[in-house]
Amino acid sequence: MYTNRRHAILAIAAGLMLGAGVPAVGVAQSGEFVDGVLQPLASGFPKGPITFINVDDAGSRDGVYARSLQEALRGISPVNILVSDEPAPAFGSFYTIRDVAGREGGMDGYYPIVVTIPGAVSDLMIEPITAELGLGMDDLNVVISTERIPYVMIQKKDAPWGPTFAGLLEYARAHPGELKYISNGVGSGNDVATEWVIAEAGIEVVKIPASDNNAQAAAIGAGVGDFGLAQANVALQHFQAGRVDVVLVTSETVPAPWDTDPNVVTLAQAGLPSAPFGNILAFVVPKGVPDENIQWLSTLIGAGAQTEHHMQRATTVPGTTFKIIGPEEGNALKLEIAAFLEPVVRQVGLHIDDQ
Repeated sequence: MYTNRRHAILAIAAGLMLGAGVPAVGVAQSGEFVDGVLQPLASGFPKGPITFINVDDAGSRDGVYARSLQEALRGISPVNILVSDEPAPAFGSFYTIRDVAGREGGMDGYYPIVVTIPGAVSDLMIEPITAELGLGMDDLNVVISTERIPYVMIQKKDAPWGPTFAGLLEYARAHPGELKYISNGVGSGNDVATEWVIAEAGIEVVKIPASDNNAQAAAIGAGVGDFGLAQANVALQHFQAGRVDVVLVTSETVPAPWDTDPNVVTLAQAGLPSAPFGNILAFVVPKGVPDENIQWLSTLIGAGAQTEHHMQRATTVPGTTFKIIGPEEGNALKLEIAAFLEPVVRQVGLHIDDQ
């Protein structure tokens, strides 16, 4: 409250000096950093706390991501940053986008929502979001994207085909329909990616959906299933526990701790085409939030993403690479990903038009 009053006094003083023809020397411009703190806009935004919304559980990938940025923004944001965990009952981020638009301050940008761009884009193709919620690609209004995390293919320990992706494919071709692919639900980002790998490799498997990422990895680790592309942080936990082997990553290079293991390969090394699979973490707000507010949020979150505290995530989440892109580039990227995923989703029979 004290900080807000101080900003208000500075703004009034600047106005009085300018009105009197006196230059406002030393008075901060709106949206600039002063002593490391991003100043509010001339419009007054933000006047109160900004709440990052995680549409999953608190300890999920997105929940940890939001809290890392919350901590990183202490001393950078002029207002408090809060995190609200709001697991969506249906349609993931889009239900929350519609809900936030109806909240007080929602159309001003006070509730940025954590999404992974490829996952949200594929949701539009797989779920009846447009038919039931009236939302489309334009409603995925990107504020900023800060980092990218690959998917990691895990397989059951001590598999008869050995600890390699090439061995898995050879076994699958020799035993069509025998291998059990455990998926993270149906139509999730890593499910679409695994279906694509299966189609590109020309193998026949049995698909068994699990309820979430942790259930997927647990089933493979227990030997109930044979393989699947998992979230990197979940794959790491089960790998370190000695329950699974890692054979493939969707990043351009093999990240630590598997970079010294010749059995772990990239898509290119496996002879597969390049593809934008993985998590591209971002924030979105409802369509209609003022552009200057979006730019301000992008500047704020981008500053937090570049702090030493936040960048330590690269040591705990395998394959994390930091690439900060703002609203214009982020919205262009979602369209590029949509153009790639559309034929993939149709090819594997998951498109809403085919259901």
